[in-house]
Parts: sequence; structure tokens; C-alpha cells
Amino acid sequence: MPQSMTGFGRAEVIAYGLQITAEVLSLNNRFLEITCRLPRQLSSYEWHIRELVRQTLSRGTVTVTLTLQWLEPIPRSFSLPLARGYYTMLQQLAHSLGIAEEPRLEHLLCFSDIFEAPSSTSNDSRIWSVAQRALQRALRQLQQMRRKEGANLVADMRQHLRNVERIVTAIERRNRQLIPQAQQRLRERVSELLGELPDPQRLSQEVALLATRLDTHEECTRLRSHLELMRQLLRESVPVGRRLVFLLQEMLREANTISAKADDASISHWVVQLKEDIERLREQAQNLE
Repeated sequence: MPQSMTGFGRAEVIAYGLQITAEVLSLNNRFLEITCRLPRQLSSYEWHIRELVRQTLSRGTVTVTLTLQWLEPIPRSFSLPLARGYYTMLQQLAHSLGIAEEPRLEHLLCFSDIFEAPSSTSNDSRIWSVAQRALQRALRQLQQMRRKEGANLVADMRQHLRNVERIVTAIERRNRQLIPQAQQRLRERVSELLGELPDPQRLSQEVALLATRLDTHEECTRLRSHLELMRQLLRESVPVGRRLVFLLQEMLREANTISAKADDASISHWVVQLKEDIERLREQAQNLE
């Protein structure tokens, strides 16, 4: 069953003394557009994040937000040569400015680069492993929401399809009554104007032309064909949103043709209802992946 393009997923993973929260929001779009909001430590993994999203989703405006929080202090060591260099520099500066006070420990603590973090490569790989797990869970939650929303959309669309089918049936029934009536009115009108019946062969030609202009059998047949194909697509498990929108454009074209042919108030009224249902179907189809 097709799924909606609208959804939200959120997941948290705690490991290695840090907590990473992943949030994925998706909205409607004809294509797949991905925006990433990442902490500095994960900026180099943006391509991998985009690939995970592409493997899961095919359409939608997708925003991925990852936040990182350290739950424990990051173990660090300090560089003794660098600290000595800063201490010597502070002594020289104090001597140059005529300051008798010797540099103290708190002065050295202002230079954060004397403290060395663990190997950045191993640290970054740990952060990415946690972020990847959080993102995969958020994407699964997003998929669950999109499938649930898609099921609701499909149920609503099937109801509109039933409405369309009932309208088409009513138009067909009325059209079968309308053509003989219109032909009879034409004969009576011609007889009134001329005072006598014209050449029977010529009148038969005009009656046949009138029947052709009023007949909506082909349009109704094509509408039924489109309805059947739409029902088949709504049972598919692959993305079908674009094909549904195309079919609905074709259905609207058939409805417009019926409206142009209709010389009857009942058919005109049904065509208005038909267009309303097709428009609602189009709006729902644009929400499907």
C-alpha cells in the first residue's frame, strides 16, 4: 500500500558517554530534497547521512537534525612542552611590562590548546556509530508514521473512487435516455420549421451527427478504465504518487469533455460533482510517495 510523504521520527541513543538525538521530518515534494542540521563533530558524515535517507525514502522534503550531548567529561591529557612554552612567554611579557608578579596556574588554563583530546579519528568513529543507530531508528519511526498516514489517505481515496464510479454510472444511464429524446426533438423542430418532413436521408444524417456530439460513452469507458488502474495502484507497495497524479489529470480531461458535450442539466450537475471528487483525489495523491 502506498505511504504518505508526511511524517516525523525521533530517536535517542546513549553510548560511549554521549547522547545523540535524531529527528527526521518529511513533507510533500515532487522530488527528494534533503536538508541536514548537524553538530560540528558529524559534519564530515553528511554524505553518509544523505545516503541513509535515500535508501529509505524516494520523495519528499526531508529535514534531518542530529544533536550531540556529552554525558561524561571527555578524557584529556595535557602537553607539558606547550605549557612550559606558554609559561616562558608569560614571564617574558610580565618582565617587558614591568610586572613583578609571576605567572600562575590559572593564567595557563586560559590556553585550552595545552590539553589534548583523544585521537580524533577514533572519537569521530564512535560518535558516528551512535549517530547512525539513532538515525536508523528515527527513519524507521518515520516510515511507520508515513505508512499509517498512507493507509488513511488510501481509504479516503477509495471512497472518492466509489463516488466517481456512481457518477459515471448515472451519466451513462442519463446519456442513453438523452440521445433518443434529443433526436426526437430535432425531428419535431425541423418539421415545425419546414412545415413538412425533409429528405429522410438527410434527416438521418443530422440525427446521427447529433447522437455523435451528445454521446459520452467513450469518455465514460475511459474513466472506468482509469478507475480500475487507480485501484490497482493503490494496492501497490512501491511509490505510485506520480502515476496517480497523471491518471487524475487524464480523468479531469475526460470530465471536461463530458461537460462540453452535455446538453442536459442533470449531466452538468453530475460533472460538477465529478470534478470535485477528482480534485479531492488529486490533493490526496499529491500526499502519497
